[in-house]
Amino acid sequence: VGCKAILVFFQYGVMANFYWLLVEGLYLHILLVLIFSPNRHFTVYLLIGWGIPTIFIITWTVTRIILEDTGCWDTNEHSGPWWVIRIPILISIIVNFILFISIIRILLQKLRSPDVGGNDQSQYKRLAKSTLLLIPLFGVHYTVFALFPDRSSNNYKIIFELCLGSFQGLIVAVLYCFLNSEV
Repeated sequence: VGCKAILVFFQYGVMANFYWLLVEGLYLHILLVLIFSPNRHFTVYLLIGWGIPTIFIITWTVTRIILEDTGCWDTNEHSGPWWVIRIPILISIIVNFILFISIIRILLQKLRSPDVGGNDQSQYKRLAKSTLLLIPLFGVHYTVFALFPDRSSNNYKIIFELCLGSFQGLIVAVLYCFLNSEV
């Protein structure tokens, strides 16, 4: 029971990570689209970041108990319970990628406006810098293997996610906290 509880908590942490990345993307997108937003939607963000993963982890736990209650739940002989977790994570990755593209489009429009000074080269440098800053914030690197089946790309996926994913928090902390004079 302890092993299963730890795995449930682990899966909840993984899913919550993806949904908090989605919350970051939603928040930034709302800031850029709605310039003067009187409501900060903090409760909605909490429900998205922790509530949605809770619903799906409870559903996953029930399906594991009913369909595949063997061992410590670290193997997936039946794909049904695994998709209860996988589909919401894929949806969050896809929505976050769409938000990322939308924000890049907004930044490009703002850089092309006549109010922004500088030549084309400096504008493209600003866009490139903004894009590179947004990649770790949105978790865009997860889109590389998001739609591939796990069995066909598992070895490459593990190496890729360990190399990039493990440094995601560090990159975000350095770019948005340590190098930001406002913080």
